[in-house]
Amino acid sequence: MARVEEYIILVVAAISRGDWPLQLPIHGSDKMMTWRAANQRRKCLLLFHLLAKSHALLRTNTTSTKRDIYYEDVSLWGNQPMLDSTVTQMTRLLNIPRRCLNISATSKGLVAGSLNFLDGDGKLVDCQSPTGILIPNDVEKLSQFRSKAFHILLVEKDSTFQKLIDDKIESFIGECILITGKGYPDVNTRRFLRRLWDELQLPALALVDADPHGISILAVYRFGSQNLEDIEHLSTPQLRFIGLQPSDIEPLHIPGEAKLPLTQRDRSLIDSLVQRPSFTENQLLHEQLVVLRRLNCKVEIQGLTKIHPQFLARSYLPAKIQSKSWI
Repeated sequence: MARVEEYIILVVAAISRGDWPLQLPIHGSDKMMTWRAANQRRKCLLLFHLLAKSHALLRTNTTSTKRDIYYEDVSLWGNQPMLDSTVTQMTRLLNIPRRCLNISATSKGLVAGSLNFLDGDGKLVDCQSPTGILIPNDVEKLSQFRSKAFHILLVEKDSTFQKLIDDKIESFIGECILITGKGYPDVNTRRFLRRLWDELQLPALALVDADPHGISILAVYRFGSQNLEDIEHLSTPQLRFIGLQPSDIEPLHIPGEAKLPLTQRDRSLIDSLVQRPSFTENQLLHEQLVVLRRLNCKVEIQGLTKIHPQFLARSYLPAKIQSKSWI
């Protein structure tokens, strides 16, 4: 809270002096954050408003979601992306994770399987559900994680997540915890995965499409987002890529109708990914992108149903886990 107060004082002093362009020091570094353009004056005022809001949350020991803050004054923010960018700007300026400012995101991810824990109100949450339960917004306040699982299985898509539940995946690979961020993951899903690893120390395995977007999503969970400052709290470096690996496409003899040609956007994303340090420093991951480019095709996880409707649960995942064929 002291850091928030420090910057409120800096902003008030600058506004009272009529400083423009406005420059504020980024906490803990010798860099400055600068606002120059005339249309950025409103952004400065929004930043001050958000600093005051965060200070009030910290002072009263309460938490608010970004969505709640937006709907408290829709006319002030104009749109949700404006609030989101201001929150990001504030975390960078203060050099502190958003969760430490008592501002949370609304979850969209789901969890199911052998897991229970206490929520922020001390209520027991049992994740044994036929459809999964929504990951709580306030991941930091969860406690007393208990599980009989052997693995954490992170699934890219909700449809695959639901099919694995319906196919009773635990009958083929043993008790497990299933998580999905429903595509590109939100912050809460990423943080929840990291907390599960920290609390339970179970092998975490990622199941994504054999395409550049699936591999990009894997990278967000494992290495962190390119756009966030607090990646050390959100990434799970221990996460391993179990499938669908591009190098599996040929050995599995996946039918042609399940293969889609790479688009120019796909190829551009591959070119971007292969240049990232997280891939250049990991030869096995790098090779998967090379294979994808060579095959010039992609396969979604659902494409495995062309081999057999339950091939994923009955054959593919059990064989991969038994042989530890992950990256």
